[in-house]
Amino acid sequence: MADGRPIGPLSPGTEGDWRAVAGAARLHGHVVCHGPLEEWARAAGSWPRALLGADWPRYLAAREPAVRARLSGSRLLLRRVVAAVAGTAPERVRLERDPRGRPVLAAPGGLDVGISHTAGMLVVGVACDRLIGVDVEVRDRPLLAPGLAERFCHPDELARLHGLSPAGRNARLVRLWTLKEAYTKALGVGLAADFRHLDVGGPTGGGAAGWRLRCDGVTGGFLVARALGPA
Repeated sequence: MADGRPIGPLSPGTEGDWRAVAGAARLHGHVVCHGPLEEWARAAGSWPRALLGADWPRYLAAREPAVRARLSGSRLLLRRVVAAVAGTAPERVRLERDPRGRPVLAAPGGLDVGISHTAGMLVVGVACDRLIGVDVEVRDRPLLAPGLAERFCHPDELARLHGLSPAGRNARLVRLWTLKEAYTKALGVGLAADFRHLDVGGPTGGGAAGWRLRCDGVTGGFLVARALGPA
């Protein structure tokens, strides 16, 4: 995609899509892709142990079929995207976790990855020689409960919310939340971070110096955010 928007929805068997994934990664130095959870979980089939690697114990411990589907489907999508970016076979992609639980690639080298999911949607990101975090949320997720914005917004962000209609305020809050999730996932701290100290609501996306933050609407009524670390 010439403008760097997320690529998708990707299906497991469409070869032309993988050429687009590889081309986007060459052009931008990273790529963000999305696909339907149900299709990718079904394609994972009966070989989750070889597919999941370091996540196999989590799969075994999961009691709910939906949790197992998210694990196997997201890892298969990630393998396919990494393979397209690196020009290798999906079975040669090795996914592990760092001490903080963040997904990392053991092979191939030189790439960083991010994973997110919600409401039947999977999103993965792959970046060359820099950190990447991704997050996906339903575009109309309700975030107008009294006091909720004050729990995750920077004071400057709260000030910029004044004067917006309820619909506009909710839309802005979903965007802020999604961007902050992507950024803190890239850092490996996730919800342990205090979102009130992070301003991502300015005209250029905000965030820490040298980081690139972006949020796009995609098919199905979702928002997909990415956070790219300094090169």
